Amino acid sequence: MISLRKHIDEYRDSVDESGLAAFRSSLAAIAQCGQRAVPPLGQNLSRKLSEIQSGLRKPVKPDVLVQATRQTEAELSIWADLAVRLHEDNEREMKEIVGAVALAADSVSRRDEKYSNQIGELSGKLRSIATLNDLATIRRSIMESASALKTCVEQMAEDSKASLHQLTKEVDHYRDKLRETERISLLDPLTGLANRRGFQNQLQARIEGRTIFSLLMIDMNDFKGVNDRYGHLAGDDLLKQFAGELTSQFSGTDMVGRWGGDEFVVLVACSLKDAHERSDRIRKWALGEYKINTGTETVKVQLNAAIGVAQWNGKETGDELLARADSGVYSAKGASARTRGAVL
Repeated sequence: MISLRKHIDEYRDSVDESGLAAFRSSLAAIAQCGQRAVPPLGQNLSRKLSEIQSGLRKPVKPDVLVQATRQTEAELSIWADLAVRLHEDNEREMKEIVGAVALAADSVSRRDEKYSNQIGELSGKLRSIATLNDLATIRRSIMESASALKTCVEQMAEDSKASLHQLTKEVDHYRDKLRETERISLLDPLTGLANRRGFQNQLQARIEGRTIFSLLMIDMNDFKGVNDRYGHLAGDDLLKQFAGELTSQFSGTDMVGRWGGDEFVVLVACSLKDAHERSDRIRKWALGEYKINTGTETVKVQLNAAIGVAQWNGKETGDELLARADSGVYSAKGASARTRGAVL
């Protein structure tokens, strides 16, 4: 009798199975809805409610069920607070995105006046979106505005592509002109040979290359007399003809230039001995009789020249090498003067 009464008391103090099942189902439904409503927070809510469910083991007394209910209410309250905060953060982030897109639109507008009105309207729309409180409306408006901005930027890109193509053509044209101007600036306009600047560039390049080379300096004799007797037109004709003959005595790897006035210079990739042989060839084939045009007639003149030869010693500068070759020219002129005096 005592055992039966105890069993009845326990049954009275416990929750029946149907009520407990309903409570458990409610917890599962709440967890599922929370996960669908706010996915970032749903997993934690589901874990907390599962822990509450696992504590409801048979027989469940009313006070245990009350405690479980209070725990459920507390977890739902925490979840709701977090959900509100997350919603506010999302809303703030969306508004910040709207502001950033509006600034970008303003920036693009300032860069291209052609689209300023169109983008200005878009910027105004974006800023008005930032005042809304409906997150779904904000999202929809951002998508529409971003699409409009993308279309506008694509149109600008197409226009810019055409402008860039034209600009590239103009830049290439001016680059070619610059290169041609630079090339011409290194040439002697009368003879077409390298001028002093062009020759000095080549001389420095040979020195930096540190290979064997020699320098020939050629000074035409009595060129001033040709100018005085026949005029500068005749003198120019003689210079051009001699430049052509001199160039024909050397290969493409050699460098022939006009140093100035009636002086010419040559860089040859050879030793001093070979360079002297080249100077002998100049005397044989590039010097002698020339027929020059005075403007009114053609006259014959005899061209002679003094030639100085020097091989780079591997240490000296270009100016030092030129000075040695020039010294050879003056020595040759002195020898020529002594020879003429002896003949006289």
